[in-house]
Amino acid sequence: MDKLNEILLIEDDHALRESLEMFLQEKGCRVKSVGSGEEGLRLWREISPQVIILDVRLPDISGLEMLPRITRQDPEVKVIVITAFHDMETTIEAMRLGAYDYLRKPIKVDELDRAVDKAMHIAVATRDSRPVVGHDQPPDPRNRIIGDTPAMHAIYKTIGLLSRNQASVLIMGETGCGKELIARVIHDSSPNREEPFVTVDCTTLLDNLLESELFGHERGAFTGAVETKLGRLELAGKGTIFFDEVGDLPLPLQAKLLRFLEYREFTPVGSNRVHRSQARIIAATNQDLEAMVQAKSFRQDLMFRLKVVSIKVPPLRRRLADLPELVQFFLFQINRELNTRVSRVEEAALERLRAHPWPGNVRELRNVLTKAALESRGAVLLAEAVDAALDAAGAALPPEAALRSLDEMEQEHIASTLDQTEWNISAAARSLGMSRPTLRKRMARYGLKRPV
Repeated sequence: MDKLNEILLIEDDHALRESLEMFLQEKGCRVKSVGSGEEGLRLWREISPQVIILDVRLPDISGLEMLPRITRQDPEVKVIVITAFHDMETTIEAMRLGAYDYLRKPIKVDELDRAVDKAMHIAVATRDSRPVVGHDQPPDPRNRIIGDTPAMHAIYKTIGLLSRNQASVLIMGETGCGKELIARVIHDSSPNREEPFVTVDCTTLLDNLLESELFGHERGAFTGAVETKLGRLELAGKGTIFFDEVGDLPLPLQAKLLRFLEYREFTPVGSNRVHRSQARIIAATNQDLEAMVQAKSFRQDLMFRLKVVSIKVPPLRRRLADLPELVQFFLFQINRELNTRVSRVEEAALERLRAHPWPGNVRELRNVLTKAALESRGAVLLAEAVDAALDAAGAALPPEAALRSLDEMEQEHIASTLDQTEWNISAAARSLGMSRPTLRKRMARYGLKRPV
């Protein structure tokens, strides 16, 4: 017998119990009702309902005492607590002990209706969705980049080549696409992985502090230098120094950085000692440095020094084939960090995620999944929780983030289709509804080339 619409009602007020039982039966639910806690526990073990409506004040045992006994043995059961207590402490305690929802007496029919419908929906979603997250998958720290598309494989090959040397790297990509993560994996894959990884946020550097921050200073070198301080380059040793958003460096600071890159030597402020850096230089930017060079806002010689090896990170909307694997990976992390237990994803939730344009890229995806996992309050990531998280994420983005020209949208759509068909021109042309010559013209127009 299908137990998905079976409800156990534990309420000692006979009139209310009878009224609630009638209401639930009219909804099509099969209802078992009792008036005491001990009888409720016995019946719960016997019928294993999907939903329990539990009063806090019972004649023999408190509903708050019963709650952890039930949820520890059956984490999937949805317990809707009802009570005449309106205080904050009782509400917090009920939710802490595992209640799915908390309704105050006198019961409002629409609130109860919504709570029961949502609980039943979760039961169906749990039955119909397949597990995507296990409990025994500790992520390898050297395997934190998720993706199986050709563009991502090209990045993996580049990282493999970089593991043999200390060449400078320029990582280009939109905000939130994982540039710092790639920098850290390059560092972790190098022979000097045990050395420090030091970050310099170029958006926060001031002209008069650059030399002190990068090169360090001696005590008394300037007003406020009350003690000797090591700079970022010296702290990095033979490891990696990561210049985040290097495109934001003002021109005077670009000149100082260029001089260091040319000679790999620096002198702490107030010192005569020349130091030589053996750290790898990795820079990242979300800006078009070549366009900035044309606009004379970025030095061409500095760009060439930085991009001995360059990595272009595709935006998430260009690699939607990686979405299921990213969802699985992030949910595992979220479960571990926030003590949630989401192991399944409603198919409609995955469809919502695939349809989103992801202006905030992988970082936005993780934030959306975090909010949705907390809101789902159970083992299944719900579509409505994803919708709410996406709405909140959209409200937090600047209006210009979602504005793109038709050419940009066409370019991204063609590139995404090529990625999904593994750059099979015939298959991509069929999917796009255009001829192969037309597709090749579009590829040439947008500079789309198969990843090496």
